[in-house]
Amino acid sequence: MKPRAALLLIAPACVVFLFSFAAPLLMVGRMSFYNVRDGHEVFVGLANYIKAVADPYFRKSFANVFWLVLFIAPFGIGIPYKISLFLQRFDRRTQSAGRFIAYVPSFTAGLIMGLLWRWLLARGGMINQIFDYIGLPAVAWFGQPWPARIAVAMVSLSGGCGGFVILFSAVILSIPKELKEAAIIDGATERQYRSMVLRPLLMPTILLALLLSITGLMLMWEVVYVLFPTGGPLGAATTPVYEVFTTAFMYSRSNLAAAKGILLLLVVAIVITIQKQIERLTAANR
Repeated sequence: MKPRAALLLIAPACVVFLFSFAAPLLMVGRMSFYNVRDGHEVFVGLANYIKAVADPYFRKSFANVFWLVLFIAPFGIGIPYKISLFLQRFDRRTQSAGRFIAYVPSFTAGLIMGLLWRWLLARGGMINQIFDYIGLPAVAWFGQPWPARIAVAMVSLSGGCGGFVILFSAVILSIPKELKEAAIIDGATERQYRSMVLRPLLMPTILLALLLSITGLMLMWEVVYVLFPTGGPLGAATTPVYEVFTTAFMYSRSNLAAAKGILLLLVVAIVITIQKQIERLTAANR
């Protein structure tokens, strides 16, 4: 293809990128160095960034992501991993149907999932009714820090496992069958094959899934907005992007929110850089 024709083909995408990402990013970057006083913009340098770093709620939002990852990772990665292994026992058509069924919840918008779980976790909702039926006390999901974090984690798990089932299944299917046959000939059991051969090969993919979970939690805001409009008890359910949202639109401090947004972008960029390195390692292992 000629260079001129290639430029014409990518020109629409470049225009969309310029006006939907590059230009707004430059505007936000400029805003982060200014404050509005008496209706005029005043250059304040790094003052907004210092305030953002010193903001305890902004720092706590990253700590919330850490705790959510600790809670979600064993289930959000372990369950898709087990489902992917289980599907390998069936024929290709059944595997495809199973992966589709596992991915269906991912089609549901975060707002819808949040509304559904708000109804389930209400004081008189289905979850507390089940607890009452089996003799357990009702849980104040929206009134205590740790139940609030668990509520956010459950919503995230209910809609985010399907993508990891697809990811793990793709990697498992790419592993040569001769590798398993050689392990069986050497006397390895199914459990030994999974723990000593399959799991080490999947470790880069597991780390990739962990980083995707971290990025997704940092950028999640609609679920928190539906479940906890004020960020939950003591800010226990606040995520970084939701903290940016509340700073800009609830407290009308757009310049400070711009600085927080730039800092969040840098953190996400670091995570994505690590993610890309893991993807290259995964591709090399294949």
